[in-house]
Amino acid sequence: MSERAEETARPASRSAWLLDACAATMERALGMRFAEEVTAGTIGDAAYADYLAIEESFVETAARLHGLAVWDAPDRTALERNARAVHALTTEQADYFRTARAAWPVPARPDAAGRAAVLSEFALAAAREGGYRAVMTVLFAAESLYSTWCTRADERGDVPAGPIADWVSLHAGAEFRAGVTALAAQVDALPADIPDEHLIRWFSGMLEAEIAFHDAVYR
Repeated sequence: MSERAEETARPASRSAWLLDACAATMERALGMRFAEEVTAGTIGDAAYADYLAIEESFVETAARLHGLAVWDAPDRTALERNARAVHALTTEQADYFRTARAAWPVPARPDAAGRAAVLSEFALAAAREGGYRAVMTVLFAAESLYSTWCTRADERGDVPAGPIADWVSLHAGAEFRAGVTALAAQVDALPADIPDEHLIRWFSGMLEAEIAFHDAVYR
């Protein structure tokens, strides 16, 4: 076990411990250029066009991950939580992308999604390695990041009206926060025999992939 894991090995809850153990990586992710520019209202049209393409691609991956979690769910509560997530990703969020792309003044570059494949690649590799346990961990990382930065942007920022503000509001709202809480509960319920190093690797690795994913809109 790493020294950092030893220092925080007895948390009030495993999800809280994981957030604490990976706090430095989370702070770097919260400071990524994309989040800062959306918050400040300085994001460019071309960058957000690319973002629409890369995020729509990852939403499909997230739906597959939640679908795997439905299959491997340890109980009915977990099954229902993940089924609701699949529904939201394939309806509400899919509708957002269709509307936003139609309204956006410029198209994404043709290679946008390919340049940002790192996030799906990491998440799917983790799922193949750790199954339900890894899926809950990487999704908890991703959705904790989004809930935090979008809430900050919604409350304190100068987010541009229209599709960008709609996207931020979606991730700052009560329904999305409830989803993050549900993921935390699922992490808390994971078997105690999962090594802490595995959870840290999946959680922090997902945050690192998120940083690279969002930076891809500037390449």
